[in-house]
Amino acid sequence: MNNQYQLIKDVHPGDVGWTVKVTIAEKSPARTAKKSPKKYQNIILMDSEGSTVQATLYDHNIISFQDELIQGKTYLISNALVKLTNLEYRSQSGDTQWTISGKTRIQQVDENNSALLLTAYNFIDFEDLENHMDTNTDISIIGMVIDTRPKRMIQTRSGNQCQVQDIILVNKRLETIILTMWENFVDNECNYICENLAKKPVIIAKHLKVSSFNGVSLSTKANSSFFIDGPFDIVEHFKTWAKKNAETLNNIMSEKCYLHLTPSKISLPNKSKYTDIKNIQGLQKTQRFFWIKGKAFVKVLNQPFWYMSCDNCNKVSGANCGDIYQCVYCKYPNSKAAPRAKVYLQLMDSTGYINATAIGEPAESFLLCNANTLMNHSVSNPDSNIIDLIRLATEEEKTFYIKAIQQNEEATEFKYELLFVLGSDSTVTAGNQQSKDKGKSPMVEDEQSQQMDSKDVTPPPAKRSLFQTPETPLPTKKKTEIAETVKRRSEDTCDKDLLQLILGSAKNYGDNGNLNADITPNKFIVDNCKNIYFASHETTAISASWCLMLLASHPEWQARARAEVLEIYGLRFSTADTLRSLKTWTQITPRTYVHSGEQYSIPVPLSFFFLLLTIVDANHLDRLRSESPNRR
Repeated sequence: MNNQYQLIKDVHPGDVGWTVKVTIAEKSPARTAKKSPKKYQNIILMDSEGSTVQATLYDHNIISFQDELIQGKTYLISNALVKLTNLEYRSQSGDTQWTISGKTRIQQVDENNSALLLTAYNFIDFEDLENHMDTNTDISIIGMVIDTRPKRMIQTRSGNQCQVQDIILVNKRLETIILTMWENFVDNECNYICENLAKKPVIIAKHLKVSSFNGVSLSTKANSSFFIDGPFDIVEHFKTWAKKNAETLNNIMSEKCYLHLTPSKISLPNKSKYTDIKNIQGLQKTQRFFWIKGKAFVKVLNQPFWYMSCDNCNKVSGANCGDIYQCVYCKYPNSKAAPRAKVYLQLMDSTGYINATAIGEPAESFLLCNANTLMNHSVSNPDSNIIDLIRLATEEEKTFYIKAIQQNEEATEFKYELLFVLGSDSTVTAGNQQSKDKGKSPMVEDEQSQQMDSKDVTPPPAKRSLFQTPETPLPTKKKTEIAETVKRRSEDTCDKDLLQLILGSAKNYGDNGNLNADITPNKFIVDNCKNIYFASHETTAISASWCLMLLASHPEWQARARAEVLEIYGLRFSTADTLRSLKTWTQITPRTYVHSGEQYSIPVPLSFFFLLLTIVDANHLDRLRSESPNRR
């Protein structure tokens, strides 16, 4: 380096007449200060020795130097204001920081220092990202953009609305990851990526964080920085690899399997990372994510196991399944209403228990079925075998990854959300499996990339499924048990119970077109059962059920009763006075008891409910139980 240029470490507060040759290594987006309306923008400068310093621009200087200070370019800088960094920030920004203003002299130098810039990056493989999940670790990655998702608006816990957009990255092992871009990155980097998506841009990113949202995903931070198709050899090698594997990449893009969750595999943690449930409450003020091992139970069986949601932001929707609409939350005009699984659980180990909520893929993984199946069960078959699914799901001990959520700063209680569900058959642990390439320099990775360019690449082998997604078959044993249970409950047998007889008769009646188009046989039965089984009237309920079964067995008596009801009431409701006109019902109700010759006083509510039962299909009324059918 020329002697007239100084190094960053040789520039101190109060020095004058100095000139430093630096390359702009990072350039963060402009943002507003927390305690004032002043705007500022941080850039990281690097000299020929790799030393760095943070320089800051304020207010109008941000726009003035917008096109003059370009990331990756080299400049001669002098007359910047140098001051000591506050003690609390020195570990992050160094001992000194510069302020660039209109008095600062800046001159661009035609040099390519891309190799020097790459020395500041410690790239993390996609498969190793899970080791940094929900930590404060700054992540650097390189990947090719193969797809983007629509922009959406989300509401933060502070009540502010933020604009975000997801981009999908792929590496040379054909592993995919979702990177969520926030706020200014959406307007700048994302717009450029979308305009050049057909070229499959390669991005080099720094200061990202790994979250447990939607599997394992990446997200930008306030100080994140990007090179998009930067002037690096490693980028050119990536482009060459993409051309040789264009067909495979196109298949991945067309299948869009990465939209469910990425990556689709994850490892079990070290035993040291597990937390006993009894200790969670004491740790949740300083720690928000926990691995626990135990069992999950569904204590409330009548809960809704799904809700209708926007397929873009997963917020609740009032639209019908499959409808295209504009979501009021994310503002996307072509949102599609889709069911999303949701279940309230009780997680338990040997030390205690906590209540948690599983939404989306974790709920599907636990219940071993997808949201569409849950929706169909609750809509068309409310008396389905969901209990059998729950029984199978609670038999096995599993590993759970949960998040403690505090509603606001003043709240003392926390809610828990289930993020991952891992079965006991996982054998690969995050602690035992160490990446052979971990800690490698970008140059070593570049050499390995060239070796990968010379051969075709196939998708990576599976480690362990994060969730049992709809496309993933159920385990063979459980799948067989479920199929046998469903078959046993649905097939015709000689020893059908009361409920099966009633359901069968109602189905036959509905198949003959005797019910309104908007009423299914199953819905009809449920509505009537709700009327029969009311609180504190068990004896009445049993009598009404037995009467219903007799009518279902003798169609001629049911026909007479129905005709009488339609003739007297039509579509009107019954009253105490009109009940005396029901002669046929006066004959039927005493025959629901063993001693048919005795007289009974029928309560008004019971007679009212009997009227509702006449619409149910029937087959016979045993004449042997009626000595004088015409008796009045």
